[in-house]
Amino acid sequence: IAGIALCWQGVVQRQVKKFLEASCTLPDFVERYRRLYLRLKNAMEELFGQQTAFVLALRHGFSAALLQLSILRAMHVSERFAQYIDQMIQASGMASGCVETLERLQQFLEPMLFLSGLELASTFEHFYRYYLGDRLLAQGNVWLEHAVAEQIGSCFPSRFPQQMLKNLSESSELQQEFHLYRLQQLDRSLQEHDQVACLLRPQVPIAACRVSLCWAELEEEAEVQVLVLSPRCWAVSSLCYLDEPAKHLPPELCSYLNQFTQFYTHSQSIYGLSHSKPRRLQWTWLGHAELQFGGWTLHVSTLQMFVLLQFNSQQEVRVDALLQASGLSATTRLTNAHGEGAPASVWLLPKQTYLNVDEDAAGTLERKRNYIYCLIVHIMKQEKEMHIDNLVFKVLDSCQKQEASRSPGSGRFSCSTSDVLSCIMHVISKGCIRRNDENPHIVEFVPEDPSTPQKGQAQFSFSRADIGKDATSDSRADIRCDHDL
Repeated sequence: IAGIALCWQGVVQRQVKKFLEASCTLPDFVERYRRLYLRLKNAMEELFGQQTAFVLALRHGFSAALLQLSILRAMHVSERFAQYIDQMIQASGMASGCVETLERLQQFLEPMLFLSGLELASTFEHFYRYYLGDRLLAQGNVWLEHAVAEQIGSCFPSRFPQQMLKNLSESSELQQEFHLYRLQQLDRSLQEHDQVACLLRPQVPIAACRVSLCWAELEEEAEVQVLVLSPRCWAVSSLCYLDEPAKHLPPELCSYLNQFTQFYTHSQSIYGLSHSKPRRLQWTWLGHAELQFGGWTLHVSTLQMFVLLQFNSQQEVRVDALLQASGLSATTRLTNAHGEGAPASVWLLPKQTYLNVDEDAAGTLERKRNYIYCLIVHIMKQEKEMHIDNLVFKVLDSCQKQEASRSPGSGRFSCSTSDVLSCIMHVISKGCIRRNDENPHIVEFVPEDPSTPQKGQAQFSFSRADIGKDATSDSRADIRCDHDL
């Protein structure tokens, strides 16, 4: 059985490789990829049933073919995979074709698991996190997001999507604590007003008026919800920050935000550790909102809400003037949420704008990996052998020093443990370093011997400016540069 399974793995690898080379740039590439998987899976079940050896062979065949993609092409494939999942989840919220869409999504998630453990998984998570953030902030299907993240969770080395979903649940709990905090503040105000009323009888009506205003604010609290998101997990651009919300938002909303800031600071001082630095809230205009316009409910982004509120005080606003002043596109989507002749709910949220791996984005990630590749080889050439954890630590330390020395205007990239580990595995696969047979946690430098297997396959591309002081001319002289890796 082992020999037949190995033969089947080779068949799968050749067919997937041929498919990737021929179809990678086609518009319906991902749909073709899904159908290819179903065809190979059905063929396997007809020939061999569902024996574990052949299921693993199918997986290893796909994985081996994906590993042979170049860095730039692997980025394109990862991007298209993330876009396809986004399209399926977005379409699942529509009234028509929901069952069929979910079935296609489920069929595609099965071969997505083949990314688990591959270097490709880090790139896929990079794009998936970007689109997931847009879906969650636009009031998406959270239950479906949880189901998808649970099924392909092994494809997220840094577990950013799981942390993003956890942020939402923690924000909901924090909102409940805030509600309780405001009730306590109201109770304290009532006690103070009772004491004032006992001393100064004429001011009782004024005190009662203030209490009624506080209670009215509490009754409207459910209309506003603050999401506290971790910048480590969410891909938030600095352009989205609001340094002074009071300049742009209505006073009532700003009052709510100020109260939440006081509550958050208070909770940090109570539950935070004495030696830790308290967290600071940085407001953004990301999120979603609902506006009432006559008999209509407008579903908009927080930014669109801000734009519409700016025109709220004017008696008459022309559409062209609104578009010119706001910068919104004239092709903004109007979708009837109920599908009736007289819609009661309208979605003004714009369609998703998909990323495209251009030369800048591709160049940044490629330079990042090339730098890590060269750093790994440089360190291993000096150390000869070392524990893989020590190698990861040394690479991370060098990357952090390199980032600290960069000028603010130059291109910057973060380096995580998963990035380094995936690069180590890639360098091992190229035969430049190897694991110790008796101690797999020890990695060894492969000496420059012409008889060494896979000699000359560890080829890198980098520029002198991208290499730090600890890996300059020595690495440049020892490694031949190419774009094949």
